[in-house]
Amino acid sequence: MGSQILEPIITTANGKVRGRLREGIYGDTYYSFDGIPFAKPPLGKLRFKSPQPVDTWLGVRDCTICPPKCMQSNRYNGAIEGVEDCLYLNVFAKKLYSTKSLPALVYLIGGRFTTGGASRNIWGPDYLMMKDVILISIGFRLGAFGFLSFPEPELQVPGNAGLKDILLALQWIKRNCQYFSGDPDNITLFGHSSGSAEAQLLMYLPQCENLFHKVILMSGMQMHLHRIPRLEYRFAKHLGYTGKEDNQAILAYLSALPAERLCNLQIWTPEELEQSNFLVFSLTIENKYAPDAILTKDPLDMYANKQAWCNSIPLVLGGNSFESLMHYNYFTKQPKLYETLRKHPEYLLSHEVRAKCDVHAQQQLANKLIHLHLGAKELNIEQSLDVMRLSSYDFMYHPIYRYLQARLPNAQAPTYLYCFDFDSPYFNLYRIKHCGPEVRGVSHVDELSYIFLMPDSFKLQRNSKEFKIIECMTAWITAFAHNSDPNCKDLSSVVWKPLTLKGAHYSLNISNQVSFVNWPEEEKCELWNQYYEEAGIRTF
Repeated sequence: MGSQILEPIITTANGKVRGRLREGIYGDTYYSFDGIPFAKPPLGKLRFKSPQPVDTWLGVRDCTICPPKCMQSNRYNGAIEGVEDCLYLNVFAKKLYSTKSLPALVYLIGGRFTTGGASRNIWGPDYLMMKDVILISIGFRLGAFGFLSFPEPELQVPGNAGLKDILLALQWIKRNCQYFSGDPDNITLFGHSSGSAEAQLLMYLPQCENLFHKVILMSGMQMHLHRIPRLEYRFAKHLGYTGKEDNQAILAYLSALPAERLCNLQIWTPEELEQSNFLVFSLTIENKYAPDAILTKDPLDMYANKQAWCNSIPLVLGGNSFESLMHYNYFTKQPKLYETLRKHPEYLLSHEVRAKCDVHAQQQLANKLIHLHLGAKELNIEQSLDVMRLSSYDFMYHPIYRYLQARLPNAQAPTYLYCFDFDSPYFNLYRIKHCGPEVRGVSHVDELSYIFLMPDSFKLQRNSKEFKIIECMTAWITAFAHNSDPNCKDLSSVVWKPLTLKGAHYSLNISNQVSFVNWPEEEKCELWNQYYEEAGIRTF
């Protein structure tokens, strides 16, 4: 590591932090500052409330150890993990002293608004730190801690505390990234899955203007905010509350519970689970009269806003070629599921459609979509892969298509589309973990194996196809961060053109070869659109 400083101390606007020089898996060095506080600990009276800016501190704060996750229940074994005091961010810098400021990439984790952590233990920066950038990941509240919501302004819990955590962190980054050689006027926000959905909505908040300058949305679209009726009352009863349906009393009860108890989100009945209810607490429309409300409109109205400031910032968006493969076990290990779906095909539809159509219209639409994807074949477990493909369109490809129809007429900056289609037998780590080694296809989350060093990652040979895909992914992401244009030499002389308002959608297809092709999902998305319009659902 030569003459580089092993434990540099940086002075931020709130106090001094000590980081550490680290070596990446391929021998590159970078600086990490783990667990810098950006807000007061959201404890006691601040539980469920909007975050408060961090106080300044004296002395040097040690930022050499990864902070714990925000408190949550492990989705695999139910163990309670993390802590309630979790509003910390992590800064990784290729250089601390640079003649030219480096672009900052700010990452929002996925995890259904309920699970996940932002530290380098989970999303190691090693691959991105081969490039001249700084990377910042944000810890924000999850589950009930981040997304409990009451309509009464006087209760001061209008919802979306987790989203407000991100907003406060972005304000901190804007003010402080310069101290880590970052450029406060060149910040790229990128998120994955629910983190992408949060990034998409932050693009439309006036409070975010100038806090970031371009966006990458990876495998996550938020077209509708689904509110579970009487959720907070149901949740409190589930945790032992015996009082009336009175929000002040419910909030008092939940505020007094030990934090670990609030991680128990198993509120669904078996019938509700059959209706594909996965999310409990998530983003919500807040009462616009709450003084700290930030998300007060339906997303579709936000996306149609011709004056939205984000119309003038560059955007890259896309998804993987078989997103719903993540639900492989759900669709292939439950023969009884198909009996339910034959009776209730509408359970394959999004909550948005179910909220906007009566059951007859839902079933008509579902049957058209089933015919589109299965032809004359019967809905049963033998057709599970076709049903999963239908599901991929429902939660990913058609929302991307609808969103592009909203953005492109108003956009004054380029919009780039990609499809990740690299199917490695041994390095698509999420698919291997969730579906088993014998299943092939490119699932939701598989692209992150090629952007971050994950817990199951291992060192690849530099001449392997997998390593070439790491080079490709990190190259276009950092090229976009530097230049607002993802084209770079690692795209094998392919020119990635932005989308146009008229004509077919072309996408960068990232596979064994990188190519620029007609977006593979467009043809079916056009039919989905037609069926949505017939059902009276807005497609822009």
